[in-house]
Amino acid sequence: MSQSANQYSRRRFVTVIGIAAAMLVVPFTGCSSSTKKNSAKKKAQHGKHPKGPKTMGNLLVDSYIADLKKGPAKKQIDAAKELGNMGASAKQALPALESLAKDGDAKVREAAQQAITSIRK
Repeated sequence: MSQSANQYSRRRFVTVIGIAAAMLVVPFTGCSSSTKKNSAKKKAQHGKHPKGPKTMGNLLVDSYIADLKKGPAKKQIDAAKELGNMGASAKQALPALESLAKDGDAKVREAAQQAITSIRK
């Protein structure tokens, strides 16, 4: 075997040994105690829902509620339809929809009533 081939074999052997050693060490360097504490906190909060508009759905519902409270009739009708399409996830819009169901415009009233029905299903 030539000297360069011998050096190549040694380098390859050292590389393989280094990778094998790293694979053995990595699993044992896992979690620190602070990570365990954080995961315990996450487990404790798992059942709780975020308060306020932290999810995209909540942000959408809030913007549609704002459209229901003020805006032209076309915007109110569109917002009511979208809230109705969201179903039960738009329950927080029910008070605004119920007040809109008493509106003077028949189309607005109808859209609000349909949305209320869809949300309560």
